[in-house]
Amino acid sequence: KLIVERFPNEVVALLRIAGEVADRLGYNVYLVGGSVRDLLMGEKNLDIDIVVEGDGIEFAGRLAGRIRGVKLITHKRFNTAKIRFTEKAGLKMPTPDFTVDIATSRTEYYEAPAMLPKVETSSIKKDLYRRDFTINAIAVKLNAGDFGQLIDYFGAQRDLREKTVRVLHNLSFVEDPTRAFRAVRFAERFGFRINKHTENLIKSALRLNLFERVSGTRIYDELVLTFKEIDPVRALKSLAGYGLLQVIHPELKFAESLEETLEAVHESLTWFDLLFLEEEIDRSRVYIMGLLTGLGLAQQKAALQRLLTPIRDMTIILDEMEKARQVMKELRTKDPVKIYRTLKPISLETLLYTMAASGDRGIQKAISRYLLELRKVRPVLRGRDLMSMGIEPGPVYSRIFNAILKERLRGRIRSREDEVEFVKDFLRRGAGLL
Repeated sequence: KLIVERFPNEVVALLRIAGEVADRLGYNVYLVGGSVRDLLMGEKNLDIDIVVEGDGIEFAGRLAGRIRGVKLITHKRFNTAKIRFTEKAGLKMPTPDFTVDIATSRTEYYEAPAMLPKVETSSIKKDLYRRDFTINAIAVKLNAGDFGQLIDYFGAQRDLREKTVRVLHNLSFVEDPTRAFRAVRFAERFGFRINKHTENLIKSALRLNLFERVSGTRIYDELVLTFKEIDPVRALKSLAGYGLLQVIHPELKFAESLEETLEAVHESLTWFDLLFLEEEIDRSRVYIMGLLTGLGLAQQKAALQRLLTPIRDMTIILDEMEKARQVMKELRTKDPVKIYRTLKPISLETLLYTMAASGDRGIQKAISRYLLELRKVRPVLRGRDLMSMGIEPGPVYSRIFNAILKERLRGRIRSREDEVEFVKDFLRRGAGLL
């Protein structure tokens, strides 16, 4: 009933077709994970993950054939597939990039703590048991005779009602310590609490140094997901409270000054997103710079090395933080030309970090003015225009265009006609005057 009430009609139709395809193959098929959790919570989530008790790749091929006009991507090694909808798809989905992930039901076993698991096919119960928390270990059957039947072996509905994040078993963080980051993220996102036993298991994983065996790349990936939360600063503060940020560097503690910097980073990114919808920036880089603000250079390097940051990226981040410090020293002016020259070589990410880290209203206004107005200022005239005015090509062109740019930045030139008059005046006065 909830599927029909809360999913768009096109998605319901897709899930019914999935059930019909599974029936013909003699397989059981389920909708699993976050979309089911959010369905029960009344939240919108169109990340469709399907698990098949049978050959997931065969099922995916048959399902793609029924729908037509979709792109099928298979990964035979993992018994998984992805169906990507296109404009030619037989079913029109709610979003243009709609995808369905399909997997064979499987169980996992770990040959060593914190290592990536080995995978074997299994039942839906074992598939759900391998998941991180009870609230995610839930499924809905899609076969025609049982369409919409809720599968809850581990108390997911209870924990959703009680707003609790709980692991499924005592070795959960031994198998995968990064689940601790996810526990905090879910708790902060939904306003849940991490139950006492799960908290104790997180502390135990830290005490046993299990995170030392986890690659920096996986920890970085968890940080990036944290940065994408609605309130990333609160989530980061909670991570620090559990001692999880210290996994990156022991001196990475959530002092009041760091919290203020990260709040300012969040505000500057939100401001940018609202005003510049079409521009892409690396938000994670801005947050990483914010996170490293209170550390010394050697500590910053050590933290980035722990996250397995490639040398090139590490150099970029450290260089950008140094540029931000220089901007904070130099940007004590209201002159638009000086603002333009100071900020033009600086990346958007560094500018947004500088806005946040400076805490200086004058600097923030200067950067804001640059982003909103000055960076887009250009001379309208081109080289061919100067040639048509009888000016021979050469270094003088650069001097003319620089002079026009200065006048435009200062608001003294506002149109093409103004530029033409300026150049004529330039010719009358002689090039040496510029």
